[in-house]
Amino acid sequence: MLKQALAAGSMLIAIMVVGPEPGKDARGQETITHLWPEPSATGYFAGRPWYGQLITALAADGPAAAKQARELAAGHTADRLVLEAIADWIDRDFVPDSELRPLAATSQREVQAWRFTLEEPAGDWFAEDFDDSGWREGSGGFGTRGTPGTVVGTEWRTADIWLRRTFELDSTQLADPHLVIHHDEDTLVYLNGKKIAEFSGYVKDYFRVPLSKEARRLLRPGRNTLAVYCHQTTGGQYIDVGIVDVVSGTAASQVEAAKVLRQIEARGGGETLAGLRVRFDRLAARPAPTRQWAELYLDAAVARRAARLAPHREMLRRVVFAKHYNMGGSHYAYTEGQSDAQHERHFHPGSALCMLELDGLFASVRTLIDDPDGVIRNPDVSYDGQRVLFAWKQSDREDDYHLYDMDMATGEVRQLTFGLGFADYEGVYLPNGHILFNSTRCVQTVDCWWTEVSNLYTCDADGRFLRRISFDQVHTNFPTVTDDGRVLYTRWDYNDRGQLFPQPLFQMFPDGTGQTAFYGNNSWFPTTILHARGIPGTQKVLAVATGHHSFQAGKLCIIDPALGREEDAGVQLIAPVRQTRAERIDAYGQEGDLFQYPYPLNETEFLVTYHPQGWPRRGRPAQFHDPKFGIYWMDIDGNRELLVNAPDNSCNQPIPLVSRPRPHQRPSMVDYRKDTGTYYMQDIYGGMALAGVDRGTIRRLRVVALEYRAAGVGQLFGRGPGGQGHPSTPIAVGNGSWDVKVVLGETEVYADGSAFFEVPARTPVYFQALDQRGYAVQTMRSWSTLQPGETFSCVGCHDDKNTTPPAHAGPTLAMSVGAQPLRPFYGPPRGFSFPNEIQPILDRHCISCHHDRSIVTGEAPSAGREDDLRAFSLLGQLNHDRHAKRMWSDAYLNLTRSDRDADNVMPLQEMLALPWRGGYEPLSARVFAPHPVVDWISAQSVPSLLPPYHAGAATSRMMAMLEQGHHDVTLSREELEKLACWIDLLVPYCGDYTEAHAWSDDEVRKYNHFFEKRRRMEAIERENIATLIDHLQATDGGKGPHCSAETGVVKRQGDPPKWNPNGLGATSHGRTKHGETNLDSNAAGRRRGR
Repeated sequence: MLKQALAAGSMLIAIMVVGPEPGKDARGQETITHLWPEPSATGYFAGRPWYGQLITALAADGPAAAKQARELAAGHTADRLVLEAIADWIDRDFVPDSELRPLAATSQREVQAWRFTLEEPAGDWFAEDFDDSGWREGSGGFGTRGTPGTVVGTEWRTADIWLRRTFELDSTQLADPHLVIHHDEDTLVYLNGKKIAEFSGYVKDYFRVPLSKEARRLLRPGRNTLAVYCHQTTGGQYIDVGIVDVVSGTAASQVEAAKVLRQIEARGGGETLAGLRVRFDRLAARPAPTRQWAELYLDAAVARRAARLAPHREMLRRVVFAKHYNMGGSHYAYTEGQSDAQHERHFHPGSALCMLELDGLFASVRTLIDDPDGVIRNPDVSYDGQRVLFAWKQSDREDDYHLYDMDMATGEVRQLTFGLGFADYEGVYLPNGHILFNSTRCVQTVDCWWTEVSNLYTCDADGRFLRRISFDQVHTNFPTVTDDGRVLYTRWDYNDRGQLFPQPLFQMFPDGTGQTAFYGNNSWFPTTILHARGIPGTQKVLAVATGHHSFQAGKLCIIDPALGREEDAGVQLIAPVRQTRAERIDAYGQEGDLFQYPYPLNETEFLVTYHPQGWPRRGRPAQFHDPKFGIYWMDIDGNRELLVNAPDNSCNQPIPLVSRPRPHQRPSMVDYRKDTGTYYMQDIYGGMALAGVDRGTIRRLRVVALEYRAAGVGQLFGRGPGGQGHPSTPIAVGNGSWDVKVVLGETEVYADGSAFFEVPARTPVYFQALDQRGYAVQTMRSWSTLQPGETFSCVGCHDDKNTTPPAHAGPTLAMSVGAQPLRPFYGPPRGFSFPNEIQPILDRHCISCHHDRSIVTGEAPSAGREDDLRAFSLLGQLNHDRHAKRMWSDAYLNLTRSDRDADNVMPLQEMLALPWRGGYEPLSARVFAPHPVVDWISAQSVPSLLPPYHAGAATSRMMAMLEQGHHDVTLSREELEKLACWIDLLVPYCGDYTEAHAWSDDEVRKYNHFFEKRRRMEAIERENIATLIDHLQATDGGKGPHCSAETGVVKRQGDPPKWNPNGLGATSHGRTKHGETNLDSNAAGRRRGR
């Protein structure tokens, strides 16, 4: 292997393609060419030295022969992939000795569909030709939940039930068919119109009984009908019935050969099938040695593989992939392995960039780059098929993932992005030749942990003009480009809601405009949609449904947004196709076989990284290199062919090395001269979020920007209907706001429901619909971001993308007026701070009575007034919270932690000194019930849409009390609206992440280090954008809207917190090496001689 060490500032690395020469193995020995078989060929493997041993093993015990094949693979390296593929055939085709082959499956493992009725049918209801079209459809089994040993798909609670279903048989050449049943209670079973079994009483689990000779004769090729009656008297009840074949190893080869022939026939068959069928019939006509059946099985399996792969020969001739450890961590997205990571980081060296070469029926593998000390990941192929993009991290602490590309004609490799302390990965080529990728250059920390955040960035093909295009709260992942030129990506999205379930699929245009949900942004299911790719020629998407606390593997599904965009409406689990249930599972899809990185070939076939058995221990890998995933051809029914695996590592992310049509290139709408964008809403009442709200209720929209933490210091605990979590660098109590909120201002909603307004570009914002009091009727528990100069329009408040907007006779009122700047909310935009905005109100009106510091919480009537609260302290006196590492005020703690539970009433210092588990933790999290004083939406609320007026100022007792009059207290409109705003923002305490901190010197230095690192990156990004504007002006003469002699600095996301690091007693920002070396990648395209 030739691998040059990177010199500082180098851009071009001369890396020769390594691996064996064509036609030779690693030792220089001639390899065997695995040609495509001739149609009439027999004994495809007959000349191999291992063939006799394998046939002997198959003849002796078919299912056990897979182990023999793998042992042979270890000693015959030239044929290793052949023998691994054969072993996978046997695993897939053969049933282990004395195990069950479903003919009409029960619902034990996979739900089965039945027709049923609860009213006694007339006539011969069990007859084959009986018309059951008037019966209901339901999923087995049928019964009451809690009945022992049952899998209830349909509730049945009446005394009697009649059921019917049909099933298909390819052949009646069966080994030992059995009836499988779980009955509670008395049951009759009919097959093709004849009674075959009768049972009384009940059982507690499934059991099987052999079919009688008479019943076996009733089975026929083609359609068969199963009919069942069950009668219940008392207690639990349940019925589920099926038929299985118990296959012994000695009969297996004949049975499997027959099955393989049927699979070939389904693909056309032709001359190959005819020859195999003759052999089969000849062997079946007389007793034949098991060895001959084993030979026929192997020849049939070869023909089947050829029939499956032949349509894709050109696409699969060269496939690039990466060998590396299984990606994931405590959360699926934690894969950055950043060299100066604050907390969780994963780096497991030993990796390679490889190319699968399928010039015949079986593949060989060429290693392009081998790095035993680093990790190579995320290959992508340019549209002309000439270059391969990938991410590479060559050292644990002295390097980070950066983007590289390889010229496949010369083997030259260039480094495109630079900078120790920044991870750039998951890159993809855009239709215009530029690159979109994921990066930690945003320098943020996950709200609910201490891990670095990655957002989407872009640069040109040489790494120039690097800039951020998504400004998201936490991780974005795995961008891909669809046939129509959109970008799909996974966005973790939990502003003002629980963090476990909202990991939906988003879409945008390549220039970053049009960022909007594609599927599942208000869903419990799928927990996470990952590794999504558009299916060619359709609007459907092939993706992996996985979990939150899981690795990047799960179940394979097709998403069709035309059928719906939430929960299971548009999701179909495949491989095999089966019923898809909307389940609420954190670590979804981690049991059984596992899928990663699918690449669709057409609507029914794909390449995929796969492991048949899945994790070696329940739901999690035993280690990052175990198990070893392989790359397969597969179809939606789960039929598969192993293309490549490796004994030492997983093979990941297959990408065919072929040219492909470029999608339509939409002209960019981004104008980097501007620092604003505009939103247009046609009719706020037209969306689902304001269903039932009377027109005229909404008067204004509040626009709120999100500010993100640079580092994690301290933590709290929150729980609610949407889950539980640990906010890091908390700025509110446990179930209060995740992030700092900046009220940018408000805009008018006109009488016709329209609004048209400007917002800062490159800034994450969300909206709140306000009534005449300034109370939030509905709030957007997500966010939206505009690029400079972008106009984004929507129909209404959370409009349905699958419906047509109502027609308007003319322009709306907002359109007639034009886009308006936001009206300030009682001052310039600023982080909403309880000490600055709310405490002065309390000082003016409340503390003369509310100054009792003896308790932190509780309520009790006083002076006989039922609507009064105990005169607890609303002082600004500070209290040290050693867990959150904040100084909360009396007023804030009392207003936000009031609870009806008398056990929670205790002195402030006593509560704050509690141990974390069992004491402080439950007190720091609000209960699910409405709060007795201030009722805000929980930051652990559900992912699905909340109804209008769900919680907030409008449902808070404090606001009602102040409106009605509380003693002689009279608040101004400004004071009432500030209080309402605070509640509707989810009661933030801090207006920036350093306010009211109680950090140690080390913690101050830590936060300063990452905050200053962010500022340096933002400054470089502004320079890159200015250079881009100059470049665009020079290349097209300033004709485009984004090309002008005006090259002013583009504003970045918000402003940094207004604080002086030196004021916190720290001037050192940690290792200056991280985040300061080669950050400006504009020179990356300058080539250096080899």
